[in-house]
Order: sequence, then structure tokens, then C-alpha cells
Amino acid sequence: MPLTALRAFAVAARSRNLAAAADQLGVTHGAVSKQIATLEARLGQSLFVRHRRSLELTPYGRVLAERVSEAMRDIAAACDYVRRDRSRRAISVEAPATFAMYFLLPRIKAFEALHPSVSVWISTRVTGQPADLLNHDVVISRGPLEHGLARTGRPRLLFTESLTPVGAIPLLRRMPVRRPKDVAGHATIASASRPGEWEDWFARAELGKPMIEGGHRFDHLNVALHAVRDGLGLTIAPLQFFNDATRPYGLRCPLPRIVIPGRSYFAQSTHKPGTADAETFMTWLQDLCEADDA
Repeated sequence: MPLTALRAFAVAARSRNLAAAADQLGVTHGAVSKQIATLEARLGQSLFVRHRRSLELTPYGRVLAERVSEAMRDIAAACDYVRRDRSRRAISVEAPATFAMYFLLPRIKAFEALHPSVSVWISTRVTGQPADLLNHDVVISRGPLEHGLARTGRPRLLFTESLTPVGAIPLLRRMPVRRPKDVAGHATIASASRPGEWEDWFARAELGKPMIEGGHRFDHLNVALHAVRDGLGLTIAPLQFFNDATRPYGLRCPLPRIVIPGRSYFAQSTHKPGTADAETFMTWLQDLCEADDA
């Protein structure tokens, strides 16, 4: 698109006068007229009705003027944002979707309060999706990374999952779970990405082999937790996601002392520029996880 011509058109549409538009743009009257003529030829439409001392927008000109002015405002706002935040540095963090939503996001404001010059941008991936080592400063993984270890720093252990039932607070108030056998009164929600966890937990709770009926099965824990938030039943999830300090999304673990071990989470840097901020973030995250475990 002829961006210079669009800018000249936007100014002329606002001032309705070629001479005034030329003054604003710092060019000659003829240059503005030529830019508008170029744009009209490109579009195959007349944009102005020219009077002796003024311009009047045609119907097509009004449509284009509204959209171009809106786009110009968006560009100006983006420039203002970047200019205003030029003192802030950004680090990009990729994490498993459930970890990002239920553990990292509820706590990220605490990091930014401690480090006001650093912004954390978070992106997510689902089970089975490879880590994007090229476009992130820090990668968090459930289990060791299977590929690209040569391009990452030393993995830092965050925590090992303590898996236990989790439910929505309104549901647990209506149907309390005070003992392991109370779980049998709830629908059990499972996720295909974490097979066998209900069976292992029932064995740990000495409830025998479970009869899992009336529940739901989803591809990923992240989706299963959405069903739990809607009050459809209980699922098995890491206790660390739902401690008393955050309890994100109104979920809690009614039997926190009865857990089974899951996989471990690790954080590693990708040695991109800005490694110092990445190391600061990982140290904070590691300390946070140690405090939560304590």
C-alpha cells in the first residue's frame, strides 16, 4: 500500500483543505495533491469532491478516512507504549499450559513488583508439543527436555508434583470431602495426558480398585480443570497449584495429606541475550517453589 499517500490523505481528510494539509506535512500544496491523485488511481475511486477552497469527502472517501484514521491512532498508541516502556526489559517464558495458568500467572505480579524494570511475557504449549528454544529466554518443562539440551542452561528443579484430588469450592461446600471414601460420591474427571493417576491415588488412599463412572475424560489436564471449575466433578492435579496463598479460580484440594508423586518441573535458560534477567527470574521461581513446599 502507498503509505505516504495514505498519510497525506488522512491529513487532508481531517483538515478538508490542501494548503492546511501541506503545512501540517511540511510539503508543498502540489505534493499533497499528487499523493492523493496517486491513491485515487490505485483505488480506482474518487476520494474527494474538490471545491474552490475546500475538500469534501465522497462516500468512499469517508469510509477510507475513518479506517485510516483509526489505524493511525493505533500506530501512534503503539509508539507511545514502546516509548513509555523503553526503560523496561522483557523476558519471554514458555511453560506447559496448566503450569502457566494455575501456578505461574497467579504469582507473576509478585515478581514484577520485586523487579519493576522487567516484564515477563508468557506463552504456553500442550503435552507432546516440543519446546520452542529459539524464541524464548526461559523454558519450563514437565520432566527433562527431550531435545535441544545443548542449547539450554543447567536445568533447575522447581518441584515434584504431589498429586491429589481437586474440586471447585462451591461443589466441596455442597458435597464435602473430609475422608477418602467421600470422593466416591463425586464424578471423577480424568485427562488422557495423565493416565492412571486416579487409579494410583485410590491405591494410596487404600480404597481398592476404583469404579470410575459418571465422569469425563479430556485430552489434557488444562481442559479437565475447566470442567472442575464448572462443578462437574473432581480431578487429580498437583497440590502445588492450589496452595492457600493463591487458590486460583476457586479451586482447592480437600485431602492435601493424601498424595501420590508425579513428575518434576524444571526451568532452564536458552542463553539468548538478556541472560541476566532470565537467571534472576529462575532464581525467584526456584525460591518461590521451595517456600511453597516448606
